[in-house]
Amino acid sequence: MKKHLKMVRRWDIVIVLSLMLASFFPLGFFTYVQAKSGETELKAVISADGEFITEFILADDGQTEEYVYIDDHGHENTVVRDGMMVYMSDASCNDQLCVRKGDISSVGETIVCLPNHLLVEVEPSHSDAEIESDLDIIS
Repeated sequence: MKKHLKMVRRWDIVIVLSLMLASFFPLGFFTYVQAKSGETELKAVISADGEFITEFILADDGQTEEYVYIDDHGHENTVVRDGMMVYMSDASCNDQLCVRKGDISSVGETIVCLPNHLLVEVEPSHSDAEIESDLDIIS
């Protein structure tokens, strides 16, 4: 045991402790970004084959909105907004993974229906580019 302890140098301990501390950086960064995104209004964007279809503004108004998407091949997906949550209530695909995904309500969460090429994603209502364009050179 003593033979193994003699192999450990002072800088080995410094490097290991530095790496351990650095491993917590992503946790802090993503927690900060998530907390900052909670201050903005959210929207759920529905797209198919990379093309924008429609969007829902996520508001805690107690209302329920429903959108039925039917593609060129007759595949059907039903997307429901219930207050601040969005979920896929029905899909004509075989695996039903998109329906079993459940509801989404946080920035970056997605529901994907691969067989029907449909994507539902929660995004902030105002992108950083829109916010920056509202600022003038003086401010």
